[in-house]
Amino acid sequence: MLNYVAVVFKPLMQLVGLPGEAAIVLVLGGLINIYAAIGAMMSLALTTKQITILAVMISFAHNLLVETAVSTRVGVSAKLIVGFRILLAVVGGLIINIIL
Repeated sequence: MLNYVAVVFKPLMQLVGLPGEAAIVLVLGGLINIYAAIGAMMSLALTTKQITILAVMISFAHNLLVETAVSTRVGVSAKLIVGFRILLAVVGGLIINIIL
């Protein structure tokens, strides 16, 4: 399954300087929590730059299900908050990939 995910997401992940397998790390961080992402990250052979990119992206878009539910309870649009956090994660990944 990991090989299939890596092939499908490889072009998108290369934009931020990550291998296709890193998509699993981002999904785990976004849907479960940071600790699940860290565990998955440790199973991949990543460079320091790639780990930094993943850490920044996960810090912007982690635990989306729970935090979006909390945000909607105070009146924020779920689409807005999820879209904004994912956009920040991608922009952060792009910037770090360019700078480092």
